[in-house]
Amino acid sequence: MRDKFSKSNINTVSGNVFNGPTNIVSGNNTDFNGSSSGKTATYTTEPVWRSPITMAILSWMGIFISLIGIFPFYKLFESFYKLSEPLINLFTNKSIQINANNNIIYLGILVIIYLGILVIVIILLAIIARLRNITKREIRHPLFFNYAISGLGRKLTIEKIHIDKCPICGGTMKYFNKAVEWRNTTYPDGKTKRKVTKKVPALQCKRNPDHCFEVDPAADRVNEIR
Repeated sequence: MRDKFSKSNINTVSGNVFNGPTNIVSGNNTDFNGSSSGKTATYTTEPVWRSPITMAILSWMGIFISLIGIFPFYKLFESFYKLSEPLINLFTNKSIQINANNNIIYLGILVIIYLGILVIVIILLAIIARLRNITKREIRHPLFFNYAISGLGRKLTIEKIHIDKCPICGGTMKYFNKAVEWRNTTYPDGKTKRKVTKKVPALQCKRNPDHCFEVDPAADRVNEIR
């Protein structure tokens, strides 16, 4: 089941790169912005931190962390093998010799440690891949509390989003990733679980959530930045 926001048109955006007014023009479909009057919501971006992290640096970081991840993966495989060795010896009728190195508790602790390291490596790689995608496409992505991360110029920048009042009712607005598509799964016991399949950047009125405007993540022209 899709909500009434999921069928809206993508709105156009124009404006400057930093500190310039950016207009989010409401689309013709009234389901997304709650108004057919063509109202316009506006915001400005203020760079809070221009980081030195570029797409090239993120690429090298991904390669480096991937190489580090080989070690816990190998040690995890080795620990699993040592844990299964007594069972293998049992089926092959070999004598089982238990020593400190083959202690099940000791090996179990090693498995947990290396598994934890591997999970951390995977999480770091996922974050780096996401950030690299932002710099590669040079888009703006919502964070929290009206902050955003931008990849304009193939470099990461943290921005503060200053939003004008709602053009429809004058209420305070927020900038965030809004769920617009999801998939419902119904289980035999009658319970339904909803999984979000798509989110889009949006400005939404806190007073009336129906006053919502989709934001183009690639609003700023690349050739104006370089």
